[in-house]
Amino acid sequence: MEKLYWDQVEYQKQKIYFTCTRKGINFINNPNTGISNIYNFYPKLDAEFVFNRRETEEYKIQLREYIDGTRKHFEVPVDLSTSKLNEQIYQKINDIDYGDTMDIKEFCDTYDFKEVDVQDAVVTNPLILIIPTHRILNVDYSEGYRKVADFKNLLLDLERK
Repeated sequence: MEKLYWDQVEYQKQKIYFTCTRKGINFINNPNTGISNIYNFYPKLDAEFVFNRRETEEYKIQLREYIDGTRKHFEVPVDLSTSKLNEQIYQKINDIDYGDTMDIKEFCDTYDFKEVDVQDAVVTNPLILIIPTHRILNVDYSEGYRKVADFKNLLLDLERK
């Protein structure tokens, strides 16, 4: 059984839970929704959840800095289990500058992806914040694991400051 180390950061009285393995951060949840949402992103997950500040400290520091507006890029290892196509999409999303946005159709035209594939990658992103899918506009989240309209707007507002 894998160990997942968990912790939280707070923003405007909302708790944002995250988990990491010894390889890197692997999940960030929406505010105030608890950690169990991880099973939507990793349905075959068999893990023991362990609260361990020593293991989560650097992730928490960088997430806090991002939320406080003092960090624009993350420098933490990531332990992401996804398809090659999603990895390619996430790499291009990471190229969108902090504070900028791109319409999903424009993103697909620019990088030659199918809209359905980008839509799927965005709504199944387990690392919101680190993979800044909130910068892709006009995404339909109704089929996703996150109902992120408010959180997405909060992140966009945070990056505009």
